[in-house]
Order: sequence, then structure tokens, then C-alpha cells
Amino acid sequence: MGLQVSEKQYRQLAQLVYSLSGINLGDSKKELLRARLAKRMRSCNCSDVRQYIERLEADRSGQELVLFLDCITTNKTDFFREPQHFDFLVREVLPKLDKLCGPNSPLRIWSAACSTGEEPYTLAMVLKENRPFWERRGVSILASDLSTKVLEHAKNGIYTQDRVADMPRQIITTYFQRGTNRWLGHVRVRPELRSMVQYRRINLMDPFDADQPFHVIFCRNVMIYFDKPTQERLVDKFHDCLVPGGYLFVGHSESLTGIRHRLGFVRPAVYRREG
Repeated sequence: MGLQVSEKQYRQLAQLVYSLSGINLGDSKKELLRARLAKRMRSCNCSDVRQYIERLEADRSGQELVLFLDCITTNKTDFFREPQHFDFLVREVLPKLDKLCGPNSPLRIWSAACSTGEEPYTLAMVLKENRPFWERRGVSILASDLSTKVLEHAKNGIYTQDRVADMPRQIITTYFQRGTNRWLGHVRVRPELRSMVQYRRINLMDPFDADQPFHVIFCRNVMIYFDKPTQERLVDKFHDCLVPGGYLFVGHSESLTGIRHRLGFVRPAVYRREG
């Protein structure tokens, strides 16, 4: 018989996750939680669910919550996921932002909830390929996530070879190194690309302390985990973190329709701060 989690205990865990991360577990994660919670409990030497809940509540660092969330959430992402976004970025957004940026000012991009790094590295590749803009302007990319585990993966930039199998050969040879010996079957993002991305642990529910506003924010396939009030608070923060005229990209399955916000609609999944 699997781990027994009472309805009350599940509600306690769900409320704790919501209050600290904004993620709404709902009822859909019950069986997944039961299947995976035992592993975390063993790691913490907790003999029952009540003891584990007490540990979560007492952990002021928030690290155990992150490890717990890693167990029950999916960090599904790919290089060049939803490629229409990158096409639109190059074709429509960069020419507008080139005029918007001040002289010698780099383009500032934030990949929020970057998971294992595929999105920020894709952005770096896309911008490197757009050489005239890159050489004239320069780019600063901030990539963040709540999970220290996925951030370490992203910083290392090591992926199994199948993760890049669908990319054009020229892109692979330009931006990745093939592994040998113990790393056979893997690739690693080249240092010059890794150096373009700064990784930082950020809980999207915490106050933002961006040194400078961003020209572009990517936060894709994340808000589906949040309820409406949390979505509104998050989009409001993104608005304030954008320069006037800056862009927010969300996932193709996401929409800001039905929530209160101050951004202008550009096209499905793309919004812009007015001004």
C-alpha cells in the first residue's frame, strides 16, 4: 500500500505551497503527491506526513519547499519551444526595440521560470544569429527559477544529445560542444553562449528588485499553475519591470483575457507595456 495522505494533510500541503510559491495544486495533484512524497520524507528522515508538514513549516530557508515542488511539478521545456515567438521577436520586436534603447544600451531580457535553461539559451542563440543587432547593441539575459536544482542544470549547460537532435546542424556545431568519454551522448552549450546568461534564484511571488527595467520578458507556460488573483499580481509586477514599449511573451496556451492588467494586446501570447 502506498503512502497514506489524509484529505486534511493534502489541504495543508496545498495551502503551504500556495502561500509560498503561488502554485495552485488543486485536486489534480493528489495521486502524484502520494506517489512522490515518500521519497522526500525518507530524505528528511520523517516517519509520517504530519512530521514532514511540520518540517516544511519550520524551514525558513524555503529550500525544502523547493525540493518538494521539484518532486511534484514538471519542468518540461525544449530548445526553440513555440518557435513563432522567436520569429516574431526577430522580425517585429527587435527593430522596434533598437529604436527604443538608448545609445550603447544593451537589450535587457528576462527569462522568468527558465527551468533547465533551454529558453534563455535559445534566446541567446537567436540574438547571436541576428549579428547586426548583436554587434551594435549587445544583450543582457537574466534567467531565473524558483528551483536551485534546475538552475544548477541550466548553469552547467549540459544536455543529452537527443535534446538538440531537431536543430539545424549549423546551429549545433556553432553553439554546442559534443561530449566525449563519460559525457559521450551529451552536448554542452559553448562558453561564449553561457556567458551571455546570468542565472538567479527568484520566487515570482516575492517583490522584484530588478536593477534596471527589461525590454523583453518571457514567462511562458507558468501562469497555468496560478489562480486568477495570483496571475493578476504577477502580470502587474511584470508590467512594472518593463520599460515603456517593452514586451511580455506568455505561452501559446495562456492568455491574459479575463484578468485585470495594464498591458496592451499585440497578438496571441504577446503583450506590450504602453508608452
